[in-house]
Amino acid sequence: MKEVLNISGHSVDLKRYNNSWEEVRKFVNTMGCSGVELLIGGEHDNTIPLDLISSIHLPDWLGWMRLWREPESVPADCEPFKLTYYFGAATPEDLIRSFIDNLEKAAGLGAAYAVFHVTHIELDAFFTRNHRYTTREVLFSAALFLNTACKNFPKGEPPVTIGFENLWWPGLTLLSQDEIDFFTNQLEFDNWFFVLDTGHMMNAMDTRTEEDGIRKVLSVMDTLSSATLERIKAVHFHCSISGKYQEENFFCDPPSGFSSLMYGEQISLLMPMVAKLDQHRPFTNPECKMILQKVNPDYLVHEFINRTKEEFEEKIRTQKNCLKN
Repeated sequence: MKEVLNISGHSVDLKRYNNSWEEVRKFVNTMGCSGVELLIGGEHDNTIPLDLISSIHLPDWLGWMRLWREPESVPADCEPFKLTYYFGAATPEDLIRSFIDNLEKAAGLGAAYAVFHVTHIELDAFFTRNHRYTTREVLFSAALFLNTACKNFPKGEPPVTIGFENLWWPGLTLLSQDEIDFFTNQLEFDNWFFVLDTGHMMNAMDTRTEEDGIRKVLSVMDTLSSATLERIKAVHFHCSISGKYQEENFFCDPPSGFSSLMYGEQISLLMPMVAKLDQHRPFTNPECKMILQKVNPDYLVHEFINRTKEEFEEKIRTQKNCLKN
């Protein structure tokens, strides 16, 4: 099992390492890891040494599915910033092209896999949880989108393995074998696997303590088929115990005036709340090892949100020490 760290190609990340990928390499080695999972879309994507890359995380277009399913619903005067970072493009055709380009980029960078979020969220539904699409609608449309994109490659197979990551919004949650089968039975290509995100799974299950979260994840794993467990080749390993925070801050109307804000302003308001919901804490309970023993992944990603290199190091060491006990 290879242990990997998360980082992006954005300046905000690289400046913590004196704007040097070699400093990143030293940090990776010091942490006893073999490489990085690189979130692409940043200024420094094309400067990273290829041997430092383990995997790629594709850009997270939260609203791509509405552009794909209902392009007529995207306002003609939609701000360019929102088209690029929320919808992923201006038209369904451009969206497919961007996705294909990103898969080719990941392959060119030598990534073992490229992580893709199978989900959709409207920004007001972040608060209300009254979602535009059901889970099955998201899964159906995602499969159609992926099949359409992959038909552009030789033999209909993507040039890099696509890792489907679970979230807590409608789409791939990995909570239901029936929904997993509904999705995978529609895929017309085979170069894919699942990326289990333990914190995201905890977010979906009203988790309030680490011990409770570990038990709940293990309980879900017990309901999945052996074929599904075998397809879990990577784990984003972290803990999130935000059940109480979600209960107190969501299932309500958005703040007054939210819908009239520019997209950048909406995201600036949401991101601190996302960090409190999707906490990315290091595991401290040694029982977390049981999750890894259950799925036996090829890749373990220590995925944390951090403001400094020192904070990142502390979280990694905390989790790695937990795994040793």
